[in-house]
Amino acid sequence: MEYHQLIVAVQKHQSIPKGKITSIKMRTIIIVLLASMYFLPVHSQNVISQDQSKDSLKTKLKILFMKDQFFRKMYKDVEEQYGSTSHETEYFWEVVEKQDQILEKELIAILEQYGWLGITEVGRLGNTAQWAILQHASVATKQKYAPLLKASVLEKESQAQHYARLIDRMLINQGEAQRYGSQITYDDSGNKIFYEIQEPGSVNQRRAAIGLSSIQDFAKKVGVEWKEN
Repeated sequence: MEYHQLIVAVQKHQSIPKGKITSIKMRTIIIVLLASMYFLPVHSQNVISQDQSKDSLKTKLKILFMKDQFFRKMYKDVEEQYGSTSHETEYFWEVVEKQDQILEKELIAILEQYGWLGITEVGRLGNTAQWAILQHASVATKQKYAPLLKASVLEKESQAQHYARLIDRMLINQGEAQRYGSQITYDDSGNKIFYEIQEPGSVNQRRAAIGLSSIQDFAKKVGVEWKEN
């Protein structure tokens, strides 16, 4: 599979063929990783012109989304080949982190000029790209721009599940209980369970406030037994 074909696979939300990365030596992987930082450049140093068309923004966000997802389509193959604690895998994630920092700057430039771009402005993929990149940004950036996403959700211009996942993951990473019940883990027996939820008795009120279905419906959908207590 050539580089441009890998990009197309990510673009279509497809997985890279199993074993494809494991057949490539680590040196080649590193070259691809580093090269992807420069292919399809988005010029982080340039100020976005005021008259930039929405089509141009849609294309820009599409490219940023491809870059955000490209590495993450590879990590399982890299870990299977070299081990999750190997120096090669550690370096892989160092490169991913560096790429995340570059994309974070690109996203901030867009949000500072345009605010949170809704689905009617940049399409569902462009809208999703903002959330995907924000998820991998610094805590400070998440905290700053999460209210913009929430406002867009309340205007039905962004997906409620994106906001719920962003907030819940932030809380869990800080060692706190999640707010909307969007995050699942596994118990010692391998059964799906919810991460701890703040005040479970009122979770449906919080979910409804941003346009989510009930926790019972969500639990049934993802195959998790719902226990309020």
